[in-house]
Amino acid sequence: AGDLDDLMARLTATDHRYRYSVAWIDLLARGRATGRAVLTRGDHAPLDALPARSRARRAPLAFRTSRLPAAPDLVPDGLLGRTTVGLFNEVWYRKAPRCSRGRLQRISTFFHPLDGVPHWNRVYGRGGFVQYQFVVGHGREEALRAIVRRISARRCPSFLAVLKRFGEADPGWLSFPVPGWTLALDIPAGLPGLGAFLDELDEEVADAGGRVYLAKDSRLRPELLAAMYPRLDDFRALRAELDPRGVFVSDLARRLAL
Repeated sequence: AGDLDDLMARLTATDHRYRYSVAWIDLLARGRATGRAVLTRGDHAPLDALPARSRARRAPLAFRTSRLPAAPDLVPDGLLGRTTVGLFNEVWYRKAPRCSRGRLQRISTFFHPLDGVPHWNRVYGRGGFVQYQFVVGHGREEALRAIVRRISARRCPSFLAVLKRFGEADPGWLSFPVPGWTLALDIPAGLPGLGAFLDELDEEVADAGGRVYLAKDSRLRPELLAAMYPRLDDFRALRAELDPRGVFVSDLARRLAL
């Protein structure tokens, strides 16, 4: 997809044809290429679609992962800067075929490509990384565009950024998905001014009626939580009823007063 609008149009028009759809986004691309992406879609392959050698195995559908060499223990801080990530993103985008159909992939390759590299998190150096994921509902596409433009203008060196569409929401009071668009990205934690920048994105997400993913969160300000999760008071009341002494608690719960 040549830009974010092109990507969203493709997902909106054809998502119903596939069980799974996911797009890698180049968040360093700017101008007319802002939000350019590689869209991957798939369905479960029937047994007769597997190669004869695979069908002959005792458990042809057994889950197997391929393992690449592990990332080294010591990776120089700053390795994943704007220049290196920009080069990676350029290569990744240009090497993707314009259209490819009928290709068989392992489950691990399709869903968890990074898990094939042991200790892949080491490439971020000693400072590690911050995972940031949010969702905004259908009809809030302009908010998504604005956030992508801001991330692109900020030149956040994220080589792993993924956009998906969510379907129906779960009734859970603190459930994350809502029908709409979710963007997830990994950012080097040592990026100057990152905390303040993500605080600003949180406010844009909340203003658009969206929410951040608490399972990945490590820095959301508690005053924004109620705007993102309207059933928060119900959850707190139930928690107080079932665990009045606060025996079951986590760092996340302490920070956000869950």
